[in-house]
Amino acid sequence: MARSLERSVKFVRPGPYILNMLLFLIGVGAIIYYLSPLSPQPSPLLIDAFNANPALNGLILGVLAIGVIYNLRQAGVIAPAVRWVEAFRESVDPGRSRLPRAPTLIRAMATMLLDADRTNARKLNPDSSRAILDSIGTRMDEGREMGRYLMNLLVFLGLLGTFWGLLETVNAVADTINGLANTGGAAEDAVSQLIANLREPLSGMGTAFSSSLFGLGGSLVVGFLDLQAGQAQNRFYTDLEDWLAGMTDTARISSKGGANLTADIADGDLICAIQALEAALAANTETQIKAQAGQTAELKDEIRALNRTLIRVGGGE
Repeated sequence: MARSLERSVKFVRPGPYILNMLLFLIGVGAIIYYLSPLSPQPSPLLIDAFNANPALNGLILGVLAIGVIYNLRQAGVIAPAVRWVEAFRESVDPGRSRLPRAPTLIRAMATMLLDADRTNARKLNPDSSRAILDSIGTRMDEGREMGRYLMNLLVFLGLLGTFWGLLETVNAVADTINGLANTGGAAEDAVSQLIANLREPLSGMGTAFSSSLFGLGGSLVVGFLDLQAGQAQNRFYTDLEDWLAGMTDTARISSKGGANLTADIADGDLICAIQALEAALAANTETQIKAQAGQTAELKDEIRALNRTLIRVGGGE
């Protein structure tokens, strides 16, 4: 049954997940194109938002590009691992000399499987299977931590730009109010100067909202790609777990189970014997207590009789 399970497991390649990622990126690109000056209905929205703070917004877009490439790579590393496992499963060479080099993700598993072949052990023990799965799971988690960090970094940069812009706005408004307080002249001149001085506070608000737009939008993109990459890795992990189940020697589990059962039975007999001994000791103690109580009562009766005898003798004298 284990051998049939090993052969029946079909590994799913990450192609569908990568396709979902590319389709999502195409959809995002279509939205950007629609909001750009190159669309049939030109819009300067994104260009003006980017120009509000080119340095910070450029940094956000750079982090976004890194996140996109990294998550595509995280999904792509599954393909070499699947090819190696399939080559190992279909190989008929006892020396495994024609196998490709194992990728980093499954290098520990490849070493254990090849060592088992060299020692003519066609089956893995349960501890080795568990160690393989733990090693691969740890490497997957370590790789996905970087993707989560990039997603959180985009949110942080967006919030940083927001507070930066609000700080510029507050300082500019304070300068505008101070300028109006120190300026004399007609009311019309004061209003004209107020309108002119409000341009700088409004530019600060542009910095705040533009960085939030790019940061949160980039976090949304990277988050979806991280989700697809995680699903691809989880599917490979599940298939690998099913395949290793057919490669594991369950006879050792049965022998260990039988030994444990024998030990449990022996422990049960020992417990029963201890309980019986405790019951016997309790019964013996109770018997001794009753016997001692009876002797004490007899001794009291004899003492009372002796006292009455002494009293009668003393009265006769």
